[in-house]
Amino acid sequence: MKLTMTLLIKNEVDIIADNIKVHSKLGVDSFVVMDNGSTDGTREVLDQLQKEYELIIIDRPVLDYQQSNWKTEMAKVARSEQGADWVITNDADEFWIPDSGDLKSELTSTGSIIECQRFNVLFDRDAFDNGGKYYDQTNRVQYPINYPKGIQREQENLSIMLGNIHGKVMVQTQGLLRIKGGNHRAWHLWGWLNQKKSQNISVYHFPIRSKQHFVENIENRQALLAKGVSKMGDHYRRWVDLLNKEKLEEEFERLVVNTEYKNVLLNLGVITQDDKAKKIIKQILEN
Repeated sequence: MKLTMTLLIKNEVDIIADNIKVHSKLGVDSFVVMDNGSTDGTREVLDQLQKEYELIIIDRPVLDYQQSNWKTEMAKVARSEQGADWVITNDADEFWIPDSGDLKSELTSTGSIIECQRFNVLFDRDAFDNGGKYYDQTNRVQYPINYPKGIQREQENLSIMLGNIHGKVMVQTQGLLRIKGGNHRAWHLWGWLNQKKSQNISVYHFPIRSKQHFVENIENRQALLAKGVSKMGDHYRRWVDLLNKEKLEEEFERLVVNTEYKNVLLNLGVITQDDKAKKIIKQILEN
């Protein structure tokens, strides 16, 4: 089984090398990266990574957001140009961590789609202020709050990182029809027959790494919406609304956890202390 990871990125200079290095050690054989017009040095980092890894770079410097089309395109490039049997469509701030073995442990020649559970990991406010590493954070959302659909844009006081988030999928390239949206689902010729849930892999999402990166990301989404892009998640629309109201600083404080807030969430079981991703990522990057 040859496993390829695809990434659609823009301005991820602080984390893209980490992502590729970690997943390469965990079983990914090759990468296809589409750069959507980075201006922070990400593109130059990709050129360096290409010397060390089997990596195809696709430049797509357009102010657009054809997420499903582009991710499906990359999966097909992985199949045709790299001989990928399976593909993981990933984001730069997500790390796929197996409990045992590696990311290939559940792959078979007859499978179609493997669903993997995904979790948000929240930054400690103290660590954030002191320049802590994203992968040292262990505040994983355990039992998400079941907010009503659409409430994110109606109530500004909510911490939307505590809500339910969709999982991600690994897909066999033979029979693949389409990667849907953010890789939460896929269409496959025989997906109805043998799609399954992984018992081994969890996806850890680190949504906040720096205040500057967070603000720049939302400014990019603001520009996309202004251009007329219609397909975008409610959480991004919420953040653009708050940016327009000059309330993004207040929102940022809701996305990290201070000591008092953290103790309440721990007591309620909403978050738990989980150091599995920390141990694996730290070991790979610091060794």
